[in-house]
Amino acid sequence: MYLPYFNLREPPFNLTPDPRFLYLSAQHEEALSHLLYGINERKGFIEITGEVGTGKTLLCRALLEQLDDSISTALVFNSYLSQRELLQAICRDFGLRAEADTPAGLIDRLNAYLLSEFGFGRNAVVVIDEAQNLEPAVLEQLRLLSNLETTSGKLLQIVLVGQPELRAKLSLPGMRQLNQRIAVRFHLTALSRADASGYVMHRLRIAGAGGHIHFTTGAMRRVYRYSGGLPRRVNLLCDRALLTAFVQETRQVDGTVVRRSARDLEGAGNTAVGRRQPTRLLGRMALAGLGACALLGLATSAWLLAAAPGGAAPRDAAPQRTGPPVAAASDTRTVEAAPTPSPGEAQSEPHPEAKAPAAAAEPAPQVRSELLRTLWQVKAQAEAALPGSGELYAADWDSLLRSTGGGLDVMSFQPRLAQLPRISRPCFLEVLPHAAAERPELWLLAHGLPDGVLVYRGPGELMPVPLSKLRRVWYGTLYLTSGANALAGAALAPGARGERVRDLQQALAQGGYLAAKPSGLFDTPTHEAVKQFQRDNWLPVSGNAGRQTLITLLHFGGDALEGTS
Repeated sequence: MYLPYFNLREPPFNLTPDPRFLYLSAQHEEALSHLLYGINERKGFIEITGEVGTGKTLLCRALLEQLDDSISTALVFNSYLSQRELLQAICRDFGLRAEADTPAGLIDRLNAYLLSEFGFGRNAVVVIDEAQNLEPAVLEQLRLLSNLETTSGKLLQIVLVGQPELRAKLSLPGMRQLNQRIAVRFHLTALSRADASGYVMHRLRIAGAGGHIHFTTGAMRRVYRYSGGLPRRVNLLCDRALLTAFVQETRQVDGTVVRRSARDLEGAGNTAVGRRQPTRLLGRMALAGLGACALLGLATSAWLLAAAPGGAAPRDAAPQRTGPPVAAASDTRTVEAAPTPSPGEAQSEPHPEAKAPAAAAEPAPQVRSELLRTLWQVKAQAEAALPGSGELYAADWDSLLRSTGGGLDVMSFQPRLAQLPRISRPCFLEVLPHAAAERPELWLLAHGLPDGVLVYRGPGELMPVPLSKLRRVWYGTLYLTSGANALAGAALAPGARGERVRDLQQALAQGGYLAAKPSGLFDTPTHEAVKQFQRDNWLPVSGNAGRQTLITLLHFGGDALEGTS
């Protein structure tokens, strides 16, 4: 409808996975490099995961277009298949007859084809989209296909693409044989604010916009706020914004247009969309927080110096540590700067070690030393209870932390990487620290930093890790904690009264979600504030504050809930 008005050749924000529109953000470029590395080096299994709407299918389509004629490809987009149906789909995509044979016959035919391709110096790749839907028996069939190999490499490269549930499924003890064979992994997260702006401009440029459409800075800020950086949500919102601009007969998309478009998408009754006052409050609190961090940093440095050998406070014996090596000898430590790898080295190390560049110590945020020491002991006990090295990824961190934490309430949470700097309370961070690691490890995240996190490496040792380095090892999950059953009571809902509601309102106000003075009554503004917090953190949006919402709020600035945790 609006194409002629904006002089567009085609819709710029279609949801179809057209490779021409792939925007290579830093992480999408890295994911594509992982895919090409795994295929060209005949690594066998490759796993690409990401939340709904992060661009996994588009990435796969772009991959298939980049492969040359020396690589045969098969794309399986229907993952609700039996073992025999999967084999038939793969054979058909490779151009083989696949109707009448038994599974054994199909495997024999596939093996003969792959050996023939290998003899001519060719490679073969199967890409399975939405792989989280595959049944365990089908996944086991894929593992058996990986046995088709020669002494010099795998005959078939299998790319599993799916949502985070795929990782959870492969982490089950019964899937460990397959999990051990996955040589290359990458997890896609939401776009950064800068990448989201670049993404919008890229798609407009490909569609032929030229200078006929202008998204203002305020518009881009609202697009990112409402979409959370998820490409699919960006597409939906920007498409509606262009329609709104067309109806208003303007070629400039500003913040008002985006806000109205977001309201149209979410429903006119959503009064939380486009709220201004809490946003201004959040900005003022952020500025105040920067000043407070400087003062708190002085106090924290004094605590760290006192905890050092020879200081006034005794130094605790540190349990065995995990994570990157520490280079400096001071209490607030940094690790050695990682040399910039050559392109060849970057391909040979799909999962480089996390090495934060040496930098001047920043003012530290408030460090809860007693809580950190407690969680450090829980971490050490959980690691001591891990299964043997022969059971890769079989560890269940939720249950291990809960069973060794003296009744500690533990909740797994999958945030976006960009959310980690907002963490205000210690929690556990799951990482895969290097390519040879047998299983994901836990780091103890002490506090968020403006562009990274502060990692606790034992009594008296704090290490800043920037997001640029954390992105290399980030495994996608936090384990948030609170006191035993402290936040696990009945969910707070509209009409509730009392101190628990007052604490909730105070916590929401601290985060900039509620402007009204805490009253102790769960009223309509409180209900809308809870819903907005849930949206921002990709929690189920109900407006009721149950355990999941309260524990998340506790870790994202809700200090008012500390008294009950």
